[in-house]
Amino acid sequence: MGNERVEKAVCDAGPVIHLYEVDSLLFLRLFQSLYVPAAVWRETVEAHRVPEADILALGNISLETVNVHRLKKFIHLHSLQHLQKADQECLFLCKSLNCPLLLTDDLAVRKQARRLGYTPVGSLGIIVRACRTQIIDVARAKELLNALYHQSTLFVTYAIIEQACDQL
Repeated sequence: MGNERVEKAVCDAGPVIHLYEVDSLLFLRLFQSLYVPAAVWRETVEAHRVPEADILALGNISLETVNVHRLKKFIHLHSLQHLQKADQECLFLCKSLNCPLLLTDDLAVRKQARRLGYTPVGSLGIIVRACRTQIIDVARAKELLNALYHQSTLFVTYAIIEQACDQL
């Protein structure tokens, strides 16, 4: 991701949850259109992990339902049976909407996204982007990256946090 505002992305539950946990959900406004599959909505809003009002206040969210029959064919064609439903729906939406960017923190999903030709970006990458676009300064970005490690439910090693800090 460069410095310009990204037109569109599909969003998995991880970045929504983890950015919310460190009071940085607003960084999802870096994307003009953010497509959220129904299964992700269930994991975030309906599971009471992120308030619906906070997500809708972003103003760029499009809640997407997928065709179950087409999704099953996609899963079978690309051998994605091992992924969770929300992750399958995210990858399917990338294809259906011709959306090259997938926001996800899940390593297995990131691997499959790359295999299918999509670019995965996680919560750390979103914070780095917020710094590069001068929404926040380097010091604040480092604070938030450390907060992801210490305060959020994101599983990440500190070495990865340090790599993200180096990108600032």
